[in-house]
Amino acid sequence: MTTPAVSSKVSAQAVWSLILGILSITCLWLLGSIPAIILGILSIKRIDQSGGALQGRGIGVAGIVTGGVGILAGLFLWSMFAALMMPAYHQIQSRASQTLDMNRMKQVVLALHAHAADHGGSFPGDLKELVSADLIEESLLAPSPSSDLTILYRPGLGSDAMANEAVVASSGPIARMRAVAFVDGHVEQISEAEFQVKYARLFPRQ
Repeated sequence: MTTPAVSSKVSAQAVWSLILGILSITCLWLLGSIPAIILGILSIKRIDQSGGALQGRGIGVAGIVTGGVGILAGLFLWSMFAALMMPAYHQIQSRASQTLDMNRMKQVVLALHAHAADHGGSFPGDLKELVSADLIEESLLAPSPSSDLTILYRPGLGSDAMANEAVVASSGPIARMRAVAFVDGHVEQISEAEFQVKYARLFPRQ
């Protein structure tokens, strides 16, 4: 008596492995590639153990391969994205630091004028006098991230000095720009090259 042939079917795990592998390349990345690889491995194992009842070993292998390609494609795309975003991130970070530096200069100039109002129009000989008079916080004079020096100060001026006289400056450049504050209270971002030519000689290294 002839034993009827057992019909075999394609492994559903293998099919899903290939589907997820393809999707991992196009849109799902890790959400598709990792399950694709796992399902592909499991499907091959079950197919080998099924004694011919299951088919689709090649489909399972294809799912593993496409899942691996999905991982590589995703890593490549993310590395490209990171490479494109890093300059923008550094630019935003630099602008934020520059803004903080400018605000720092403005606070110091306001304190200088507050001091001058009680001292015949004269600015102090040293910025530490502003701290002693509780006109600014000591932390405002702490070294900046770009330099070991504190704020640069030009002594000998007063509230009656010309408005465009530079009186304080940031201790070091940020993204090749330096904040300089003037007697009238306005602050400018000046290129380091321009600062060295026009203003550096005015500020003693403190």
